[in-house]
Amino acid sequence: MGAFLSTETLFWLPLGTDLMLLGTTYTLCKLNGVEWFLNTAKQHSSEESKKSDVDYSKEIADKCHPIHDVWDLAMIAYSAYGCLLPWAAFVCYNHSSLRTSCSWAMTTLMLHKLMSEGAWKWQDNETRSKILSILLYYLPTYGGYAVYNTFFKG
Repeated sequence: MGAFLSTETLFWLPLGTDLMLLGTTYTLCKLNGVEWFLNTAKQHSSEESKKSDVDYSKEIADKCHPIHDVWDLAMIAYSAYGCLLPWAAFVCYNHSSLRTSCSWAMTTLMLHKLMSEGAWKWQDNETRSKILSILLYYLPTYGGYAVYNTFFKG
């Protein structure tokens, strides 16, 4: 039981969470495409946005519409993350000395998420829960592991 409560838990718990989220969301986006994403985003948007009758079917049917370029660019970036995160987990598993730098990188990523333009829309419950998960889960685990191993581990 003592090994489970070690500082290594601060690294592997959020990384495992991120790998599971990546596997789920990337698969859904890749299999279902831009139309599914836009409809899902509309369902999870604010009440005011839900009331609008925006129909994306024309834009999606038109393969030359810029929304497909944006979707392709987003999926390229997500594909890169989908390759790099599992690779980082594999490397960190085999080379424990790299866990601290990976944890610093993930902490930096979480801080950048907090600095995004739409991050602090507290009236939106979904956005609020994302921000709270970063503040109360990811920063204390990734950040705590990075700070402990960089400054306090003897």
